[in-house]
Amino acid sequence: MVGTGTMIVMGLLAVLTAVVPLGVMLLLRRRGGRWGAFWTGAGTFFLFALVLEAMFHQLVLGSPLGAAIRGNIWLYALYGGLAAGIFEETGRLLAFRLMLRRRRERITALAYGIGHGGGEAFLLLGVTYLSNLVLLALLQSGAALPPEITAALEPLAAVPVSAFLWAGFERVGAITLHMACSVLVFAAAAGRGRRWLFPAAVLLHFAADFVTVIAGARLPIAATELLVALCALLAAVLAARVYKNLEENPEMT
Repeated sequence: MVGTGTMIVMGLLAVLTAVVPLGVMLLLRRRGGRWGAFWTGAGTFFLFALVLEAMFHQLVLGSPLGAAIRGNIWLYALYGGLAAGIFEETGRLLAFRLMLRRRRERITALAYGIGHGGGEAFLLLGVTYLSNLVLLALLQSGAALPPEITAALEPLAAVPVSAFLWAGFERVGAITLHMACSVLVFAAAAGRGRRWLFPAAVLLHFAADFVTVIAGARLPIAATELLVALCALLAAVLAARVYKNLEENPEMT
């Protein structure tokens, strides 16, 4: 049986994955941020990460090369980090150059970023926790569930509450990284000698995912999440400097 405390934490985190991004967007709205940029960010994450990148993984990991990648954690971290960085940052770049071409205010980068990062948090963590809570409630009420679902829920009983709290902490770092990368790619899309910021965003995204895989396999969860948070902080420092020097209405070139 999963403890009540664990279920409460899961429920709270699931709600926060929706409330926090929307709350941040409301603050950005007061400064000129547009909801269109927010939803473009969420939609771009869904298309490029959950659809296109997932299809790419099926092709690569389902091939003979996939066995070699899965059998070597360094190759797996390298492959996964590069795939995530390339797909998501390319999606960001296309969104700024195509769908948000007329939204040239620099606040657009932050509105897009919270949409992208918030969409990821809700779809990957929020929806998962909500579905687990529904299934756990059904199971504890005596409802008959398919054996494979029951088996999938059993490991949750052994997961400490702290692990779920660290998962919430990880989402904060991930959203920070997405907002930072959005600023960098927005600046790259504007041109004016800043095109190098696009590969910089890819590399920062890659570094965070690479560290997540390698550290996650070798270090305690706390150490892993703190290292990933450090990657997000470094990206945020760079993004803050870039954002400060952005023209208010740069022309996309």
